[in-house]
Amino acid sequence: MGKTVRDLTLDDEHMTIGTDDSLQEAAQRLLSVPGGILVVLSDDHRVKGVIGQRQLVKAVADGVDGTSAKCHEHMEMDLMTVRLENDLKTVLAQVQQRSPQAVVAVDDNDEFIGYFSPSDYQEAVQLVNNLKDLKL
Repeated sequence: MGKTVRDLTLDDEHMTIGTDDSLQEAAQRLLSVPGGILVVLSDDHRVKGVIGQRQLVKAVADGVDGTSAKCHEHMEMDLMTVRLENDLKTVLAQVQQRSPQAVVAVDDNDEFIGYFSPSDYQEAVQLVNNLKDLKL
């Protein structure tokens, strides 16, 4: 039986933030998730984008006022969404082909469930390879 996105731990290496939260708030939250990412959510818990260190540094370099600038003005929107029941082998192929900025998992209502981090990607590769080795 193939492994699915459900088999990964998607609740680490990220925090969430609202579209209208300030970049200052984003920076404070991102400091508590080293190497992680902020998933920008709308009021109805739908993913609108992501903010990482690169987006914050770019905003600072551009002279943006972090106390008044909003997350939705500086988020990255190159996202790929997956569902928990998606086959890992298929997801890995899509990620490799598309190379999105971020991969996020959503439920049947398109509400955010979790972030498919680079370490989740490595875990998925290992799971798929293990199944291949076992001829499953």
